[in-house]
Amino acid sequence: MTAVPVLLNHQTAARARAGLDTVALGLPGVLVLAALGWRLFGVTGAVIAALPGLIALAAVAIWRSRRFDLRWLIGELDARIPRFEDSTALLFRDRAAVAGLAALQRDRLASRVHEASAVDLRPDWSQRPILIAWAAAVSLIAAILLWPSANGAETRTAAPARTAAGATAPVLTGARLRITPPAYTGLPVREQTALDARVPEGSRVEWLIDFAPQPSSAGLEFPESTPVSLIRDGRRWTGARIVDRPLLYRIEATGLAQQRLNRLDAVADAAPVVRLVEPESQLVQLSPGQTTWTPVFEASDDYGVIETATLRITVTKGDGENITFEQRSMPLRGQGAAKQLRFSTTLDLAREGMAAGSDLIVQLVVTDNRAPERQQVEGPSVILRWPANLAMADGLDGMAMRIMPAYFASQRQIIINAEALIAERRRLEPRAVMDRSNVIGEEQAALRLRYGQFMGEEAEGGGGSGIILPTSDAPPARAPLPTSDAPAPAQAPAHDEHDDHDDHGGEAAGGAMGSEVDVLHEFGHAHDTGEAATLFAPQTRSALARALDAMWSSERELRQGRPEQALPFANEALELLKEAQRATRIFLPRLGNDLPPVDFARRLTGKREDIVAENPERPERSPADAVAADAWRALEERPGSASGALALGALDRWARENGGRLADPLALRAAIDTVRNEPACLDCRRRLRALLWTALQRPASSPGRREAPGARGQRYLDALR
Repeated sequence: MTAVPVLLNHQTAARARAGLDTVALGLPGVLVLAALGWRLFGVTGAVIAALPGLIALAAVAIWRSRRFDLRWLIGELDARIPRFEDSTALLFRDRAAVAGLAALQRDRLASRVHEASAVDLRPDWSQRPILIAWAAAVSLIAAILLWPSANGAETRTAAPARTAAGATAPVLTGARLRITPPAYTGLPVREQTALDARVPEGSRVEWLIDFAPQPSSAGLEFPESTPVSLIRDGRRWTGARIVDRPLLYRIEATGLAQQRLNRLDAVADAAPVVRLVEPESQLVQLSPGQTTWTPVFEASDDYGVIETATLRITVTKGDGENITFEQRSMPLRGQGAAKQLRFSTTLDLAREGMAAGSDLIVQLVVTDNRAPERQQVEGPSVILRWPANLAMADGLDGMAMRIMPAYFASQRQIIINAEALIAERRRLEPRAVMDRSNVIGEEQAALRLRYGQFMGEEAEGGGGSGIILPTSDAPPARAPLPTSDAPAPAQAPAHDEHDDHDDHGGEAAGGAMGSEVDVLHEFGHAHDTGEAATLFAPQTRSALARALDAMWSSERELRQGRPEQALPFANEALELLKEAQRATRIFLPRLGNDLPPVDFARRLTGKREDIVAENPERPERSPADAVAADAWRALEERPGSASGALALGALDRWARENGGRLADPLALRAAIDTVRNEPACLDCRRRLRALLWTALQRPASSPGRREAPGARGQRYLDALR
């Protein structure tokens, strides 16, 4: 098997040559992309531009190398070395797997393997394409790098501008901040070397600054506050102030190069948060037999809550205008850590004066430990309600019945069930077939009654048509005794429940003492409801009536255990229901404006007499972010773009005026100051442009409201109404 590694070396060399050739062809394009990204967006842009190109180049190189497989190697060896006698494939087979003439031939080829070392199977270099690609890449990269910058400044990043040159100018050699938080926070004193810091509101910040050589004077400049002078103590300069709001500051000294602005963010003390733990809802009902109530609250704060809180208790009595209030307060002591305390108490409902129809309202008031002014927060109110009818409801919980919505099988489902029964009839016993057919008949009856009620028919059961049989052996009810001196009305003849609804008991006698009686509601009932039965055209009502008849026939056959005879009636009912659904609906047209008739005598004549046209002045709306938008466009760096003048003074005034709606006004003002002092810093200009983009006001999602019309326009709008 020593012959196989020797031959495989040719395959490895060919794959390496193909990969290197691909890299040599594609690498110039990747370098051009990287140079373009670096010129436009810096190092980050170069990495982002080059990374996809490198990935694509590697994928192409792997793809080109994969074609040099074992099949290619065998073919090349057979073509290049005649002494292998087109039997190179035998060298890649195991000696034990071949026998006979194949084994003899393999042994002969194994003795000639050394002849393969003199053959070079690597593909040729793509010399001409490689030279063209590299020449073009060098030209493009030179053009990109030598193209003049948009701001005409030299490309350097962060070199602080020197206000005084010379070796004797002082230099800031060290700086530290010592931050002392307020005592109530419980935070320790800390030091840091960074000049930007986030400190609790009310903290004392002390600056420890070193210069070399020592200046004659030094201080801290605050653009919107009083400057602080630094006091020299040996080789160190110190100064301090209380930080009660976010500030920008700059270190200044005689002869010192102008420094960038640093910022101090004052983190305000958050107000305490009161959360209701028990009960889960802010309104609870009094349970039968309940005599006590235990509400539980939880108060949390970033620095701590005072252990003693106040529970406000209010009891309401009465209702309407006669309602009365009784208020009192009681102290509560919390349990747990200082930053998260739990307050609870058990209230005796009888002692609080609770009665039926009254409410017990509790509210927790907590205070944090902020100094000098503490923050007091009122928690959520919790109401315990005693319903007026609680005594009546006591003991009736077990008698409540859960009412489920009515379920009706559709006509299509009834047909499906009937067809399934017909298909399974041979495998079922006659009794089972009868039971299932009767169940389907009950579903058909329920659907028929549902449509019947919708059409104005009577429901079966209470007052339905048919002969009413006696249901018990009790004697018939006696006639009622007279309750007045008026003559008793004559007994109406017996009729079949409703007598086809032509006469419900005849004419009723007038009530005694001249009272009027609603005959229809007293002695009869209406089947045709105005909300259901009168909404359809006669053709639609006729289709629904025929569908009910077909449902009745289907039900009759199903009740008798004959689903085959019921299926045609069920299909007929389904078709009639679909016909009713496709009935023409009636739409009421909306009434439009009654416009005056067109005078065709003046139409298309070109006469403009008595036509007065008003040319309203177009309102000039200056966008609120015009200054910021102009500055954003002026900071553009695209090669060949004509950048306008950068009005930093107007931009700084805009940032001060709109600081209330900006997400980070201090960062924007610091970036403006840095660009003003270091106009050649590209990174500073890019940061300012990015901050301006986030500060620009987004356009409204909907068009703005038009300006109010004048007197004449208002009269026109009023006339349109």
